[in-house]
Amino acid sequence: MADLTRRELLVAAGACALVGCGKYQGPAPASSVPSGWARGEERRVTSTCGMCPAGCGIQVRVREGRAIKLDGLPQHPINQGGLGPKGQSGLLTLYHPDRIKAPLKRDGERGSGRWKQVSWDEAIRDVAASLGKLRTRGEAHTLLVVDGEPRGPVPRLWSRFLQAFGSPNHVDHRSTSDGGKVLAMNYMHGVPELPAYDWRGTQYVLGLGASLFESWCQSIHLTRASSHMRRGTPGKRVKFVQVSPRFSVTAAKADEWIAIEPGTYGALALGIAHVLIREGLHDKEFVEQHTFGFEDFTDAAGAKHRGYRDLVTRDYPPDKVEGITGVPVETIERMAREMADHRPAIALADGGAAAATNGLGTAMSIHALNALLGNLEKPGGMLVQRPFPLKAWKDVEPDDVARKGLTAPRLDGAGTDACPLARSRVQSLPGAILSGTPYPANALLLYRSNPVFSKPDGRRWAEAISRIPLVISFSPFQDESTLWADYVLPDQNYLEKWELVDPVPSDGHPLVGLRQPVVSPLYDTLATGEVVVRLARALGGTVAAAFPWDGYRKALEEQLEGVAKVEKLAKDGGAWATEYPFEKWDTAFPTPSGKFEFFSQTIAARLARVDPAAGPLESRLDAQGVRTRGDDLCLPHWEPQVFAGDAEGYPFILLPYRGIGYTEGGSRHVGFLMELPQGGIHAWQERVELSTEDAARLGVHDGDVVRVETPAGKRSLVAIVLPGIRPGTVAMPLGGGPWPVDPNATAIPGGFGLLANLSDPLAGIFSMQGTRARLQKEGV
Repeated sequence: MADLTRRELLVAAGACALVGCGKYQGPAPASSVPSGWARGEERRVTSTCGMCPAGCGIQVRVREGRAIKLDGLPQHPINQGGLGPKGQSGLLTLYHPDRIKAPLKRDGERGSGRWKQVSWDEAIRDVAASLGKLRTRGEAHTLLVVDGEPRGPVPRLWSRFLQAFGSPNHVDHRSTSDGGKVLAMNYMHGVPELPAYDWRGTQYVLGLGASLFESWCQSIHLTRASSHMRRGTPGKRVKFVQVSPRFSVTAAKADEWIAIEPGTYGALALGIAHVLIREGLHDKEFVEQHTFGFEDFTDAAGAKHRGYRDLVTRDYPPDKVEGITGVPVETIERMAREMADHRPAIALADGGAAAATNGLGTAMSIHALNALLGNLEKPGGMLVQRPFPLKAWKDVEPDDVARKGLTAPRLDGAGTDACPLARSRVQSLPGAILSGTPYPANALLLYRSNPVFSKPDGRRWAEAISRIPLVISFSPFQDESTLWADYVLPDQNYLEKWELVDPVPSDGHPLVGLRQPVVSPLYDTLATGEVVVRLARALGGTVAAAFPWDGYRKALEEQLEGVAKVEKLAKDGGAWATEYPFEKWDTAFPTPSGKFEFFSQTIAARLARVDPAAGPLESRLDAQGVRTRGDDLCLPHWEPQVFAGDAEGYPFILLPYRGIGYTEGGSRHVGFLMELPQGGIHAWQERVELSTEDAARLGVHDGDVVRVETPAGKRSLVAIVLPGIRPGTVAMPLGGGPWPVDPNATAIPGGFGLLANLSDPLAGIFSMQGTRARLQKEGV
């Protein structure tokens, strides 16, 4: 047994105390030192964190071939030496005892959890043979990839694979996360990506439902910038206002918390805009020179169209907005004047603010405030993240089979007449699969995706997956969705593999991160990017020709040719620029007008292409409960949120939220994240939060068990009574529940099982805010 220092013993003891027996298996002392290492030898290896999309640089302390400590990389521009709690928990995922250790093939009924181990060669050969039969039968389009990673080389490889194979069905998770913001950026800004921010230069931050210091993917940037904003510049203190129905961790750190009715953020943004325009406080020069659709206009065909000014000034006076939002007129007017007086100011929201049946209009209304104040592409304002100039792979040349398959409509309906403004609509897949509409799904590949647990209709997801003839999961753990797979091809841990990293947009500077193996793979696993390359090569023909590389790393190295050296990136943790090119107006807005568009011509064009043979658009909007009509659909707008459940039978509005420890698919297997303070002392139990007024009326005390019932399901949860939550609403942190997964469980944990599957009818954004609930104390 290797000698342990006193500090290592204390660290190990602390880990056991924090996590509990059976939850974590650390890097136990080895009886022998791995090849290439000397007894007692330590190294510091740079890499990029993989616990969230922020892309923080890390340095890993490796002793005798075993990673024993993670720290932030001081020179990295994103985190500058800091590392959040998710990043600190990385070793717990590397050494977790429940990791799948080799490729598995189902050896029993689906959902039974019985497997047999197979070799990688056998697994890839068998999967390729099954997929090849789809192409032979002319059914290439029936292959579906559900991808939980929105950016980076693996999603690019999946897109390339499907283009060569012949399927349009690369479905990401954005419709259930940050899809509203991305769509607003796409339709108004011309850029289908989250915005970046010049945090250090701003003077005022208005957060509309944004969980800035919790699970938001850009939290690391704001946390660091917040310190600078509060004390980094002598004599200057930035004001931060948080608007939300619940007094969250973010609200606690703000200068001011303003309570609001759920689902009404867009109306508040339009009310603020009304005051800015009415009092002449908007940036008239910016609006005139760099925006389109502010004033009424006549198009090239001679048709007249309504502009943003008319909509805001006529339809959203502060007294009307007060009746919608519950925010007093005086507060609306004060916020507008404060933003005008403290420029540059930023209005922002995370995906949750737009997670409603009025999601796209809400996201556009919030985004429009930044243009109205002239804070786009300027110091201290909202920016477009500049991409790192990676070399593009050679274009794919599909064969006849692929070209035919790519013409099929998407299974999720995104971009079709059914949902013309959506880019993805993952929550619609169970219905499409079970109905066989528009065609059956014959193969499903799940990458970084556990939809049975982390999407609404979990039981329906399980049923839908069970109907698909071939299901492959790339999960490193046996989760709720993996239970239903035919093959499990386990991904490597991020500390075991090479990877280029496209971080979530931060301060706008071009940046690429590099992951490199800091330890040798512990088990017989492969990076999913490597599996995609091998699978394509095994299929042969034009699919193989689209993947000419001898392995995944060669594909990454090709993207770096003429741009950066792998060796330097491995040393520095990545490559980045240090300057942002502000006010480059000739390329700032790649929209039809070349300007920021209050009136989105792209939306107008897409709606005009909806096939009238299926019925007039207005009739369809009526059927889907959409009140907005005509030009207003192309402008920032608000309409009432649609809820599942009537107010009489379900008197509470459910406010699900992603806490600080939330990860896609859940963090239940990582005890350190489960114990982070987000809902009181009941860290290991699923819980619901309610106001002191509502608790008193129901006779509920802190720690009581209450039955929460919605139109989607019912669960028994621990009650947390809080003063900082709007009466008539109840909050629920997502992502909790027991671990390991119980194949015989009758309910899906994690909170999503209580959420009704409602969406923005035109944009496909999942309505996380759209479910009503009733509560009753257990035993009453």
